Amino acid sequence: MDQNNVNLNKDAGQNQTPPPVQIPPAASYGEPDPVPQRAKKGFAITALVLGIVSILGICCCLNLITVPLVLIFGIISLATKRGGTGMAITGIILAVLSIVITGSVVLSARDFYPYTETIVEDYTRLVQEQDTVFPAYEEDGTLPDYIQKYAEPPYSDLLQKYDITIYDVMDALLAQYQNGGLSANGMNGVHVDTEEPPSASSLPDNLILALPLIQPAF
Repeated sequence: MDQNNVNLNKDAGQNQTPPPVQIPPAASYGEPDPVPQRAKKGFAITALVLGIVSILGICCCLNLITVPLVLIFGIISLATKRGGTGMAITGIILAVLSIVITGSVVLSARDFYPYTETIVEDYTRLVQEQDTVFPAYEEDGTLPDYIQKYAEPPYSDLLQKYDITIYDVMDALLAQYQNGGLSANGMNGVHVDTEEPPSASSLPDNLILALPLIQPAF
């Protein structure tokens, strides 16, 4: 009888199903990002770079081309939350600032447009006669006849809008003359070493730089 019990217990042990083996889950390190972080910030980086170009390109009006691109890339970056929010906002601010500066320059120079040809012709003659004009002006403040009219309306009224007089302009040009900066090439690429004054369509650089209000914008 004991032998039968042993056999039954042995058979029962053979029929038992072993418990399933529990395999611990693998350590999770987060889902891989299908888009690299640098690629996600591409629009913001582009907006920042173009914003810097907009500021640097004011002198040649390059910002008129880059500003729309800055706004497009910057707004897309912000709207889609791709990252690089600071860079996108900085690029937009630089672009808008470049437009503001360009607008201020245009508005400042707009008053001079009706007198541009006369100013350029007088400046041409002034450069040609600088070795005579500036020593005389430095000695007793004498203005040549073709410059004297700037002390009278409407030219004096124009300069008064910027809180300066023709004497302030002449003082600035005199300083440039003494430093060797008043040359025949100071007219936006127009050479004035010819006998006949050119019919220029822009103001002389040296004369613009003599206006304290306009100088920072340029």
